[in-house]
Amino acid sequence: MKSIAELDAHCSAILACSTAAVMVHLDRDGVVHAVVVGGRAGFARPDGASHLAFDAHVARPEVGSATALLFLIPGWRESLRVNGRSDATGLVVEEAFVHCGKAMIRSELWSSLETATDAPVVSESDRIDDAQRVFLSRTPFVVIGSCDKDGRADASPKGDPAGFVSVLDDRTVALPDRPGNRRTDTFHNLLERPAVTVLAMSPGDDRVVEIRGRARLTTDPALLATMAVQDQVPKVALVVDVDHCSLRVSDAVRGAALWSPATHLSKGTLPRAAKIWADHVKSSDRRGLAAAAVRTGASEAAVRAGIAVDYRQNLY
Repeated sequence: MKSIAELDAHCSAILACSTAAVMVHLDRDGVVHAVVVGGRAGFARPDGASHLAFDAHVARPEVGSATALLFLIPGWRESLRVNGRSDATGLVVEEAFVHCGKAMIRSELWSSLETATDAPVVSESDRIDDAQRVFLSRTPFVVIGSCDKDGRADASPKGDPAGFVSVLDDRTVALPDRPGNRRTDTFHNLLERPAVTVLAMSPGDDRVVEIRGRARLTTDPALLATMAVQDQVPKVALVVDVDHCSLRVSDAVRGAALWSPATHLSKGTLPRAAKIWADHVKSSDRRGLAAAAVRTGASEAAVRAGIAVDYRQNLY
């Protein structure tokens, strides 16, 4: 019930503060791609309740492509997810919701220093090379892009202590599944369409790694045991058989200065996430007695108390 079908005032406020987003889209050949877009606050802005307009420099997928965006705000532990279809100037919005902050908390994504100034190494291959392996060993945060059988795209954030992306060999990586929104979008999607992309980010580095391939789920006890954190073993892991891997400089990450503390959101700029969730739940058109009861009890104070317990007790 936190999901809404159009952009409201809360979404507009978040978009005005967002300096970058991970964009996932499906091309005509059925390949899922991911790229970081943006570079300045407000690069994507509402053009009516059901449309997002992008700055002219933002690369756009083919018109009609299934597209999902995960909007990032430096220093903010939550994120905004917007899904829809690409058009000539931006995105026709089909769904929007604020994602919980567990991935950000686990990754400590915004606890970084200034960007490194060394000349970057870039590479591209059909397998994971040494430079990409080193980058992944420092990665605490990824976004998994997937699509369902009807061509709806999804961009799901995953975060853990650095190095949580397990490189099993030069053609296979695995990622643990941790508690989050409990929507299981990625799992549902890959059962229908196994093509995925994984975009990895590393604080202090203006480069990203994109891994494209086919995904599957595993409950192999031996593998899951290697992914334990705070004595908590994940129940399932995502395994990706790699078709393509690139390590490249992201102009959007660089332009947005994502890793500079000076760009972090000032406290009080946005409403509390609990306020946003409470308002979105109250505006839900979900029918039934259970939905009505949830709407009635969805006060900011109740949601804030519940989230505090959930973040503390169910992080892993």
